[in-house]
Amino acid sequence: MRPLRLAVMLEQALEVGGGFQQPLNDLLWLRDWAAKSGNEIVVYSPYPKTLDILKEFGVAARLLKFGPLDHVFLFLKYCGPFDLVQIALKLKSPFERALIRDGIDVVHFTSTSKRHLLLYELPFIITIFDGCHRDAPEFPEVRTFGEFERREILFGLASTKAAVVIVNAPELVDDLCRRYAMEKERAVCIPFSPSTYVSQSTSDAADDEAVLSRYRLKPGYLFYPAQFWPHKNHMTLLAALASLRERGVTERLVLCGSDRGGRDKIDAAIRAYGLSDQISIIGFVESAELGALYRGAAALVMPSYFGPTNLPPLEAWAVGTPVIYPEAFKTQAGDAAILFDYDDPRSLADAIVSLRADGTRERLRTAGHLRLAQFAEETNAGHQQFARHLERLKHRLALTAR
Repeated sequence: MRPLRLAVMLEQALEVGGGFQQPLNDLLWLRDWAAKSGNEIVVYSPYPKTLDILKEFGVAARLLKFGPLDHVFLFLKYCGPFDLVQIALKLKSPFERALIRDGIDVVHFTSTSKRHLLLYELPFIITIFDGCHRDAPEFPEVRTFGEFERREILFGLASTKAAVVIVNAPELVDDLCRRYAMEKERAVCIPFSPSTYVSQSTSDAADDEAVLSRYRLKPGYLFYPAQFWPHKNHMTLLAALASLRERGVTERLVLCGSDRGGRDKIDAAIRAYGLSDQISIIGFVESAELGALYRGAAALVMPSYFGPTNLPPLEAWAVGTPVIYPEAFKTQAGDAAILFDYDDPRSLADAIVSLRADGTRERLRTAGHLRLAQFAEETNAGHQQFARHLERLKHRLALTAR
């Protein structure tokens, strides 16, 4: 039986943060799987910068951008009736034709890509990180200008047509089955893993100090790495710091991440609260600097509304940094975080104060390492299940080879 030739699509830009780092983790595992199993992967990305990054890991990738005709296909697909025309004429998008020319058997989307709508002949695997447009539709980034409807089309077809659906939490499997009638046996749960850049970074005092000095930081700050979206809930964090200041407690905060349209409001709130002297906004940082920034923090504080899982807590646990996290995501955090109500600034302020209690940091550090080890076991089990699915696909596709 000839090797399975799997296309691995990395469509998220580096600036997306966790949306780039987790697919990178998936790719590195798939590279090892292919080498051990005698199969092949072909990596594609629309970003030249991603190709350069992958070279650092010894991965050769191909640039595959999406042209005007692909976007026409997507637009018509969203319109619905185009399906009948495409079926009748057996039309394939330029995107799919390019993959077929490369001898691809299966396409693996490492994010919830709209490009799966362009596939009519090739089977695909899809990754679904969350269902937050259903969980929190009040946020404009998942609701306005047709975004909610677009996601419904993507999620509905992806979760029912995909040969395999990769998720990061068991509760997401239940959500997809309930909302879109996904077949449960097609789902594979692979928990998030810390970014390779963080988990493999070394604790070198001189190097860490150099990174902090570059941003004019001193250790002991609260750290929140997140893009500036409304759902990231920076406002509650700022209100909590203002509340602490009224109690006579002054905490320093470091924010990093790219601006997604929410930065102006955050800047205005910082000025209104009088917190300018306590907050450093350092923008998007290089992946190689993240380990030092986590290690320099007194705690990761993450008030995001979107879950059920997130990558930063895992990265904080990997370097022994305490985590302050919403109680809504207790399933991920377990006892390895101080929990708070993400709708209540006072609750978050109390959580920050409790971090200073005797023995708390040591307890959280130990619990974080144990939690990370548990997720590593679950990730290994998920990878084994995924490998079985890939072998099943290999056998079935051999029966229907072109």
